This record gives sequence, structure tokens and C-alpha cells, in this order.
Amino acid sequence: MSASTTINGTRRLAKFPAFAVSNFDRLSAILEGQLGAKFARLPVRGDNIEAVANAALLTHSQLWFCAYGMPLSVKFPDGDYIRLQFQHQGAGGTWERGQLTGVTARQACISRAEVEIDFAADFEQLVWRIPKGILEQRLALLTGRPVGYALDFVPALDLTSPQGMVLKQLFDCLIQSVELQANPSSALVVKELEQALISAFLATCDHSGRPLLEGATPGAGSRRLSRAEAHIEANWDKPITIEDLVEVSGASARSLFRSFKETRGCTPMEFARRLRLQHARQMLSLPQSNTTVTMVAFTCGFGDAGHFAREFQRTFGERPSDVLVRGRKQLGVA
Repeated sequence: MSASTTINGTRRLAKFPAFAVSNFDRLSAILEGQLGAKFARLPVRGDNIEAVANAALLTHSQLWFCAYGMPLSVKFPDGDYIRLQFQHQGAGGTWERGQLTGVTARQACISRAEVEIDFAADFEQLVWRIPKGILEQRLALLTGRPVGYALDFVPALDLTSPQGMVLKQLFDCLIQSVELQANPSSALVVKELEQALISAFLATCDHSGRPLLEGATPGAGSRRLSRAEAHIEANWDKPITIEDLVEVSGASARSLFRSFKETRGCTPMEFARRLRLQHARQMLSLPQSNTTVTMVAFTCGFGDAGHFAREFQRTFGERPSDVLVRGRKQLGVA
């Protein structure tokens, strides 16, 4: 079996290889040297293994794909991050504080850095690693109140629940967008999806900071809301972050989200998406000689031209290609 295929024919994050080895001793050296990890349960030694890891570094977090091709158990050292594990194939399990949490098609696992992970021979996983400090800062932004303590998460995440399905869909969108980008740390759509995943992770998962999120929150006020809207309108072609909106408006993130929902019927990020679609329509209606639908999609922050076309047609009732053709005819653009 080649390093580019698996049993199900896919390798996620293949543009971002971390390592690919077929020798047991080399794998052991990489695990200890690069990850500080050690075998907790030794596999059967042999030279016919296929261990692959891919890693994409985002602005605030990391995405990993891991497959070892043999049954083994790996112990990871302590660190300052939280790990969210999704099954890609097969099934595995994570030991933390003497408790085993399965990683399956129906359940993800949230864990601290220091855990022991059991890999079945066919187990492949996708992992999101996010620093604890980033989560604590985001929770403070969302609530307008300092956290003051380390966040502790319930390990099991039910992917069949509405909250779990929303988080998984957002994670899948982030993975897909990263795979389409040559440099995910600088891509507009990837940055905003990462921001959305951080907020959704805190909003959907059970953790010790949930009482802060569930407290009553006042609205942001019209002046602060206007400052946030003006910032989005002035920076529609750049990544919009929660931190930026909090800074320019002087309101907490939760207050802004509530006010946008009450006055605009959407979140700040949805407001930005609608604004970008309006700019896209204008660019297609007044095209240059080199204007294409794909170019407009990327310019307006959509990493996938197909997704852009669907969103455009859902919003305006016509395809972007039809608008471009009409614009060319009206302006006489070849």
C-alpha cells in the first residue's frame, strides 16, 4: 500500500505532510523527537508498517491527520493545549485520568495534552489542537468577564446530538477549506472558519466555563453596534475576527451577537458573508475583461467556487455565471 492511499483511498491534509515512515525504529524516533511521545503498549515490531501524519498550522490552532497502520498505544506528554479528536476510519480510544473515551463515528473525544491514545490497526483520526490560553481568551470575549480558572472539558462529545452535528459540520468545512488553500494561515475563509470553530467549540461542548456563557447578557447598544457594522463594511475583503469587533465596538462578543440577531437577524459573521455576496454581485455585474466567477469567489472570501455559486444563487435567485454573462453583454466586455 503506497503512502498516498489508505483502505478507504483518502489521506486528509495531504498537502501538509509531517512524516511518513515504514520502519518501526524510525517511527519511534519521530514520535519521541517531534512529539515527545512514547509507546505505552509496544506493537509487534516489523518493517512493513505505514505510519503517516499530516499537520496544517493555522493562525491559532493546528489540524492533524494521523494513521499508523498497526495496533499500538501512544502516550503523549503534558502541554498547554486541548485536543479534539474525530474518527476518520476505524475506531480508537483515549485514556485520561483512568477513564477511556471512545473515538468513533458517533462520538468525538475532548482531552488534555497528556493522554494515552489506543490505535487499532485501521484507526485513522483527525485532530484539532487549540491552546488553552486561546480558549480562555475567547470565553472572556464572549462573556465580557474574565475566566480566572483553567477550563475543564467533559471528554465525550455525542456527534449524533444537534450540538455535536453542528460542530462536526463546521470542523469538516474547515478541513475542506484548508485542503483547498496553499497557505491556510493567510487565507481569509480559513481564518474565519477557525474563529467560528473556536466559538462553537466553547458554545456547544460541556466545560467548567459554561455558567459564564449561560448568564444573562445585555445588548450592545446602537452606537456600539454601528461601530461593529462600520468595521465589517470597511474590511469586507479581510478576515473579520471576534477580537477586532470587540475592540472597535467596546462591547462583549455575546452582546454583539445578541444585538446583531435582534436587529439584523444574523450573526456578525453572517452579516459579513452577506456583504461579501453583495460585493461579488457588483463585481460580476460590472466585470473587467479578465473577470471570472472563480476569481470573484476567491476575492470575496469563498475558498470553494462551487460553495460560492450555491450561496450566491440562494441569496439572489440566479447563478453568478448568469450575472457575469449579462454584465459582459451590457458593458460590451469581451
